Amino acid sequence: MAKPQLTLVENTGSWHGRVDGRVVAQTHEVATRHTVQSLPRADQLDLFDAPALPDLRVFVVAMDTVHGRTLQKAVLSNKPRSVIDLRYAARFDQYGSDRDTLFAYFKSVGSYYALDSMPWHDLSARDFMTEGGVQVPRVHHELVELDRGAVMFFVPKPQHASMLIAYLNRMLSAKVKSSWRIEQVG
Repeated sequence: MAKPQLTLVENTGSWHGRVDGRVVAQTHEVATRHTVQSLPRADQLDLFDAPALPDLRVFVVAMDTVHGRTLQKAVLSNKPRSVIDLRYAARFDQYGSDRDTLFAYFKSVGSYYALDSMPWHDLSARDFMTEGGVQVPRVHHELVELDRGAVMFFVPKPQHASMLIAYLNRMLSAKVKSSWRIEQVG
């Protein structure tokens, strides 16, 4: 097995040092070889501006594989207005968390928890991709009728998360007029 080779390069002095644990570039001008004409600043998009948050943010969590601390951080940082548990059997036995701690986090951020079981063992990916397949009434209410804020969905396995995301993309594209984003936690 060949070992990777390190190549030494000359330090050109482009990095000044560390400030609060971050590397900071030098402030002096660096001579450039080419001059580039650009549009006025008002007509350019800044790559470093944080994009505005969408009106509706959806988080899908595969509960069998998510670590408890990851789930807790997701709840605290995203502050979902509703947490809809779509699992057939609601268990909270992830490593690094327990039911009481997780529900205390729900309470601290003002989340409403609801159990709306789905028979995942009887469903296939095809059911989620066809128009007349799966209908999840609670999902329609939370995402279409109350089309603002953050909503978190709990599903059993990662493949179920993929199936739900496909369904949500199709449903939201057809019914929601506001901006939205779907993310999988874990």
